Amino acid sequence: MSTASETLAPLAQAQRQVIKAQAPLRPDIITLTTPTDYPKWGDDNQYPQRLLAAYAGSGTATVCAERKSQFIEGNGFTDQTFYRAVIDRAGGTVDALLQPVANNTGYLEGWAVRVNINANGYPCEVLHQPKEQVRPYYPDADGVTRWAGLVRNPAAVARRGATYASRSGLQKVPVYNPREKPEARLERAINWQNEKGEVVGLKGYPGEIYYWFQKRTGAYLHPRPLIDAVLDDVYSEPNLKRSRARDLDSGYSAQVMITEYGNANPSAEILEANGVKYGVFVGPDGGRILVQYAASKDLKPDVDTLQAPDASKRYVTDEDAIKQNIREAMQMPGVLLGREISGKLGSLQELQDAVLYVQTLVVNSAQRAIERGFEAVFRDFQRADGSFPFRDLKDFSIQNLTLEQAAKLAGGTAEPAPNNGTPAV
Repeated sequence: MSTASETLAPLAQAQRQVIKAQAPLRPDIITLTTPTDYPKWGDDNQYPQRLLAAYAGSGTATVCAERKSQFIEGNGFTDQTFYRAVIDRAGGTVDALLQPVANNTGYLEGWAVRVNINANGYPCEVLHQPKEQVRPYYPDADGVTRWAGLVRNPAAVARRGATYASRSGLQKVPVYNPREKPEARLERAINWQNEKGEVVGLKGYPGEIYYWFQKRTGAYLHPRPLIDAVLDDVYSEPNLKRSRARDLDSGYSAQVMITEYGNANPSAEILEANGVKYGVFVGPDGGRILVQYAASKDLKPDVDTLQAPDASKRYVTDEDAIKQNIREAMQMPGVLLGREISGKLGSLQELQDAVLYVQTLVVNSAQRAIERGFEAVFRDFQRADGSFPFRDLKDFSIQNLTLEQAAKLAGGTAEPAPNNGTPAV
């Protein structure tokens, strides 16, 4: 009769072998068999990369996305044992996984994780998979998406030829199905083949992808975040800042026009001499001038003063309109971005209303999707000792931020403003 340690020893040995094999530095490349297997994300297959670049250039969009991510993450999972559980070989916890998942959801309205499988067909490690790298394949005849492509170079994959797909590092991986029996999952892993058709088995199995995104009209295979509707404003915000900086540096426009008579087409020597002569007027502490040349009138130049238009007010109104459009698309009230701080420019009731609005109407769907997804992935999570630590877990819910925490994020306070008979300023 075998002892418990003898029973678990082969399992632990196989588990170590699988853990060592997962997430290789350079994954096997699986080229596409037909151009209809895999739909591009955007016309150039670089939609998420372009969108993230647009976020990076817009301070308003970035702050809105970060604030949304913080509301989605909340205070982490309610069950503290689950919250602190180690789930990967590097010592990462569920808490550490939730943060990038919430961040991806705030920016792209979608998230993904890579699920590594052990020798029993159960999840044994869960890692964050950036959603911008995931390209789900078309559903099969049963309406089920069974494969996903992971891309390192979406620009090359967009061309979708076998050669370019190979160069781009397209990795074809199964989609994790929590309802699939572990025996079926293990059989697929054992029979896994590389791009050369060689059976590499469990040792070369790339793991599986679990993903979610906010589905809405026009977004059936990939996310299409609401900010897509105001991309022009997102791109305009940094352009407006650059334009304003140039105008401030140049005093908005020239303030003096000098006309040199005698030659309408001056030589290089004259241009150089005038550059020295009038250059003293130019610079951070000098006036801005324009110099023009005419055939004749007088040896003495005419000097005309120009009325420079003040564009500063236009910049203010344009910037306010752009920021307002972005905030509305991101569904983020200004009071939560520090624009109106409770106890100073806003009120406690405004803050309460804003927090309730975001928690119930903006991030609730994303939070529930993360709760369901983590339950699907971790319910059958198996440790190296053969145990299932989350089989009996009853609560996979995420705790919402408190009113006080939301106020601190906005740079204010949840305390009512002092009432001394005068309005708060």
